[in-house]
Amino acid sequence: MAISQSLIESVVFELYKQASIEIPPDVMRALKKGYDIEDSLVAKGQFEAIMENINIAHNKQVGMCQDTGVPIIYADLGLKAQVEGDPYEAFTEAIKKATTAVPMRQNVINPLTKKNSGTNTGWGIPYVHWDTLPDKDYLDILAVTKGFGSEMRGSQCWVLSSEDVGRATVKAVLDVVADSMGEPCPPVIIGVGIGGFADSSMSIAKKALFRDPIGSRNPDPDVAALEAEIEKAVNELNLGPMGFGGKTYTLGVHAELSGSHTAVMPVSVIFQCWACRYAKARIYNDGRVEYITHPHLGGK
Repeated sequence: MAISQSLIESVVFELYKQASIEIPPDVMRALKKGYDIEDSLVAKGQFEAIMENINIAHNKQVGMCQDTGVPIIYADLGLKAQVEGDPYEAFTEAIKKATTAVPMRQNVINPLTKKNSGTNTGWGIPYVHWDTLPDKDYLDILAVTKGFGSEMRGSQCWVLSSEDVGRATVKAVLDVVADSMGEPCPPVIIGVGIGGFADSSMSIAKKALFRDPIGSRNPDPDVAALEAEIEKAVNELNLGPMGFGGKTYTLGVHAELSGSHTAVMPVSVIFQCWACRYAKARIYNDGRVEYITHPHLGGK
């Protein structure tokens, strides 16, 4: 058997619907943990407003944020999987349908003419990042609707390899956080890309935002130690939720490494706001679908 284009379209539609409306369980746990450790009434009030927002979205089945984002898809294709048809067309049609059905705000425009497609597609959108999985017979799809309040605060710097790159990375993140304050809608997840090229460094930082669960550590112990150090340092700035003060500015720091040039390397920093809207599913060759982040869809 093979994974059909129509099945991919159906699954991706459900992923974008759920990503827009229902916060993933790991995000909810991280938000509740942040609320529990706050002792500032202002900080707790911000968390309470966020929780109320999440509950209203769930009860009314509407998008949890007015900025329903721009669609990104991370697709990991097992080398033993078989796909019929055009996956990109399936992704595109699913997003068009979700734009109307959820509904999702019509965000995608031509950057020069400002023409709006009205479908959240066009001009290279959805952006799809493909990877392969040796010896697997399934297609993993991670659907993200990325808001731009947090996106616009992404930043990149270059570090000489003769410097202490770990120290430079901590400083880079703290500088970006201090400059951004409440604009990325904290509490945020912080993605960090160390090494690679200018584009790949930011790419691995962005994908790291959606590591599940929030706060899980990189398997490399050196990177994991750096993640913990950055998270502690950021929260000790006492900027808190929405930048109004408190103990929880970041819910988690996720860093990734890439081989880089012997002389100089990029360090990239990017934010994901508290409305961390992503959904993931796995489609097998035999047509089975496993909804990983939103298992209640299993019967669909």
